[in-house]
Amino acid sequence: MISALRGLFIVSLIFSAPAFAQMVEIPPSTDQAIRISAFSGKPVPRFESLKYAAVHGRTGPSFEYPIAWRYERRGLPVMVIKESHDWRMVRDPSGDEVWMHARTLGGDPSVMIYGDDNAMLLRSADDDARVVAQVEPGAVAQLIGCEGSYCEVYLNHRRGWVAKSNLWGAPGTSPEPVRLQTAQLSSESIEEN
Repeated sequence: MISALRGLFIVSLIFSAPAFAQMVEIPPSTDQAIRISAFSGKPVPRFESLKYAAVHGRTGPSFEYPIAWRYERRGLPVMVIKESHDWRMVRDPSGDEVWMHARTLGGDPSVMIYGDDNAMLLRSADDDARVVAQVEPGAVAQLIGCEGSYCEVYLNHRRGWVAKSNLWGAPGTSPEPVRLQTAQLSSESIEEN
């Protein structure tokens, strides 16, 4: 009976909230609450990636709003921070916040390499593992999975492990914007070892 009342209360919250704030607080078994979007059913905030090679970021949640940025990087990780029915407010790795249509997001999970120096792509998730390659800051890699303080990625026909401290967009990594130290990113992101 209590769970039925709780479900009724949650449903009433969904339909009584304003259109842009339809978030539901569901208390889990732990002390921390998880925010679940009533629009997508997914947690907010969360990381997603751009599905297409060219995506417009707008100043508001409609095609009537002007384009603030044109993103030309398929797979670029972004953080969804707010939702409406068809639109997602996202934060890009540099910290800019724009609205994108929901259908432009949801490509393969990806991460961006960042830091002052090249990141080491390792053979396994171990500090003593053999270095397979060095990856430049700004490179975007497909995320395969994470284990401890490392994530397995796929980039330029190479598969390996990178420390989470060098990644933006992986579960458990910092949502703070990345400040790339590289002024111009080269098209070749991997140096052979």
